[in-house]
Formats: sequence, structure tokens, C-alpha cells
Amino acid sequence: MPRSKKDRIIPVAPVDKLIRKSGAERVSDKGAERLAQILEEVGEDIARRAFELTEHAKRKTITHKDIDLAYKQWKKPR
Repeated sequence: MPRSKKDRIIPVAPVDKLIRKSGAERVSDKGAERLAQILEEVGEDIARRAFELTEHAKRKTITHKDIDLAYKQWKKPR
């Protein structure tokens, strides 16, 4: 479900800049908005996995190691 502008976590302007940094000369607003939405979804998934790792270790604080491990698990082909 698409988020409204006020519910968006990642601003579109930095996403536009990220796309341009990859070599694109022009970026549509909808293209940048869509990538921002995808990045939020991926970020939420990785954060959820990191939280599960933290719970499993009986800790309350998510560390960079939890994020790294969750990211490695996320990008592994299933």
C-alpha cells in the first residue's frame, strides 16, 4: 500500500540524488517516489529481521552487527 507524503520516511529529494549519482541525467518524480517506497520496504524487512535476531539473543538493542547479519540473510537467494 503506497504511503502518503506525510507518512513517508525517506524523502524523495535524496533518492533523486542517489539515482542521479548512479549516472542518470533525468529522473521522474514518480520514479524517485517509487524507489523511495521500495527502499522503505526493504529497510523495514531488514529491520524486522534484525529485531528477530536481537530477540533471539535475548537483547533489547539492535546493533550494527544485527543489521549486517539481517542484510546478509535478506540478500541471499532463497
